[in-house]
Amino acid sequence: MCVKLTLGVLLLLTVTHGDATEATGDVHETSQERLLTVHKRRLSLQNTAEIQHCLVNAGDVGCGMFECFNNNSCEIRGLHEICMTFLHHAGKFDSQGKSFIKDALKCMAHGLRHKFSCVSRKCLAVKEMVFQLQRECYVKHNLCSAVRENVNVMVEMIHFQDLFPKG
Repeated sequence: MCVKLTLGVLLLLTVTHGDATEATGDVHETSQERLLTVHKRRLSLQNTAEIQHCLVNAGDVGCGMFECFNNNSCEIRGLHEICMTFLHHAGKFDSQGKSFIKDALKCMAHGLRHKFSCVSRKCLAVKEMVFQLQRECYVKHNLCSAVRENVNVMVEMIHFQDLFPKG
């Protein structure tokens, strides 16, 4: 239960950050039209090559690996912000929380580097791979225990005003 709740909040942060920063250009576009557009969207060959090049050259430490997914045609956003938020608050976590942050971020960086080249260029497939990898790494490195022991820090990390649309 803890994993589902925490994953839901972290994934919601990723999705809402992407939605908050995304401009559709058409205010009257229906959600069904938008869904069809997302289903058809693919990473361009240039975006794919740029991301692959970035992944190969990014280090294993820090958030550089996650920057590779900013500014592409699939609008995969939020990974770099999640990484930076974890690193910004890392000093407030206990030793178990610090280990979780280090291991989970390393797991995601390693997974992105190895799985990206194997996934379809369809945006939905890329997004699904990213969300699945996030889930695997959080579960593997015991997110629930880290949250249980560091509830106050996790609450501080979540900016609830970002979870809801402005207006």
